[in-house]
Amino acid sequence: MKNKGFIVFLTVIISLLCVYYLSFTFVAQGIQQEATDKATDPSGTVNFTEKQRYLDSAWNTPIYSLLGQDYTYQDVKETELNLGLDLQGGMHVTLEVSPVDILKGLSDDNQDPNYLEAINTAEKIIRGTQLNFLDEFYAHYKQLESEKTLAYIFSNTSNRGRINLNSTDEEVLEIIGTEIDGAIDRSFNILRTRIDRFGTSQPNIQKLEGSGRIQIELPGVDNPERVRKLLQGVAKLEFWEVYEINELTPILQSINDIAVKEIGFTSISDTKEQPVDASALENLSTLLSDNNDTTIYSTTDEGTSTSQEVDTALASLDTSQNNQVSPIFSLLQAQYGLVYKIKDTSRINRILQHSSVQSVIPSTVKFLWLVKKIDTQNDLDPVELLELYAIKKSRNGRAPLTG
Repeated sequence: MKNKGFIVFLTVIISLLCVYYLSFTFVAQGIQQEATDKATDPSGTVNFTEKQRYLDSAWNTPIYSLLGQDYTYQDVKETELNLGLDLQGGMHVTLEVSPVDILKGLSDDNQDPNYLEAINTAEKIIRGTQLNFLDEFYAHYKQLESEKTLAYIFSNTSNRGRINLNSTDEEVLEIIGTEIDGAIDRSFNILRTRIDRFGTSQPNIQKLEGSGRIQIELPGVDNPERVRKLLQGVAKLEFWEVYEINELTPILQSINDIAVKEIGFTSISDTKEQPVDASALENLSTLLSDNNDTTIYSTTDEGTSTSQEVDTALASLDTSQNNQVSPIFSLLQAQYGLVYKIKDTSRINRILQHSSVQSVIPSTVKFLWLVKKIDTQNDLDPVELLELYAIKKSRNGRAPLTG
């Protein structure tokens, strides 16, 4: 009897756990279906951009409550059952780090004909095989060049202290192999970071040892174009000058007017139009530009006072202009700069990408979101924010300084 009672107890516990995790799975599938329905036009075609925009807006929004605990869409996706590619489909991607580019970089783009021919031959031989590129390269290089060592190819200013004319081929090959392995590790970390930002649940990413390849599985992903852009993007270090908020005031006011009159974005539902209260907009712009304190939701008296002034200015905009305030102003979340909730960034992007808005943005201005999110210091009501910057574009579109 004792064993029977234990079995019943264990069965109940396992059943409750199954119900718990299945509930998150059903909720996640429901949100996915809602996104699909909203992004489907009358002809039955799904707009994947609109679908992803809907899912992004729900990512940090509480959508499920269980036992008094609220869960965001992100929490739900992280807790749902991992069905894998076999059960729910998705994408399977294999990426390869190019050792050819690494060799050319280490050799400072050396134009020795035998060296270049060895690279091209090795690249053709390993294609579609599991052969090691470096081994094939060295074997063919020695066939073409029996006297000149690798040190003559790779001894340059960038390798000073590591490779000199007295270095043996074994030493040079070890350095090249270390560089290739390091490039694979860096690529692996970059891809993992990008996948985490993509928002897919339980991705699988692993290095295929000895091949220079990285294998990625993304269950449930149905937007291949977005994944391709995300994974193939090239990271560049660029330094740009940014506009101060007071320099952007005329542009922001023009964007606000277009968003209200042409696009139809407003902060309230009343459709009665009234003249724009310029003093209210000017008051808000002054508060934003004069305050350089970078503390979000400051707990000091001064920070609280300034935040209340911004709230008052926004309320003044809503009251005095009625239907003349767009999300560009109404969704601001801080007393400095252009700071918005992450869930609101899709609305801001839709405004900035509209053709009419693009026509009033000077060619020297480009809006970019800060990659790193800002966590508020308010523990009672934590909010994730992103800041929007306007960089100063040059005529040739190049950054003043690169790294």
